[in-house]
Amino acid sequence: MADAFTITLIRHLPTQGNRERKYIGWTDEPIIGGINSKKFSSPINQVVGSDLVRCKQTAAKVFSGIPYTANANFRECSFGDWEQKTYNELKEDALYRKWLDNPRQNAPPKGESLDQMEKRVLQAFYEVVEEVEHPIIITHGGPIRYLLTKYANVEKSFWDWEVPHGCSYQLKWTDKRDVLEGKRCTSFSVEHLMENEHT
Repeated sequence: MADAFTITLIRHLPTQGNRERKYIGWTDEPIIGGINSKKFSSPINQVVGSDLVRCKQTAAKVFSGIPYTANANFRECSFGDWEQKTYNELKEDALYRKWLDNPRQNAPPKGESLDQMEKRVLQAFYEVVEEVEHPIIITHGGPIRYLLTKYANVEKSFWDWEVPHGCSYQLKWTDKRDVLEGKRCTSFSVEHLMENEHT
């Protein structure tokens, strides 16, 4: 496996909205202060990911001093009019209940469906695979669930993936071409980056 191609997917550290269980897809919240995270020590030249501040701040914490390339296509699903709202605030809304039944096809008002999110994430993912050796991608729960559903060597449905904040997923393939051809990875590992939390 000397020539193995690896991709690391990292979910950003938590925000206050995450703690309050709000929908904060495109809401640009900072991460919570006082969280210690592991630092990556291996030689890394570049980190890529979502353009939202919570991902940039996570990159600065975990990969101090490493250049970060932001790409809006790695954003979480846009929840439109439901941004910063909770389940309890929305549960009586008929449109919301319809969306919960089929979020892949239905979109929140002024938001996007899971299908729409997945198309742009896959486009960004392929671009990074083409251009970056062993890419590290800092993004959100939705994009990571989608990429794990598509590529992990453990087959699970989208909602069956547990993707905690500050969690790192490393996927390995024999060759970069296998990724671009849509093949599942040959090995898969998970690491938790948060050491402790003071909130």
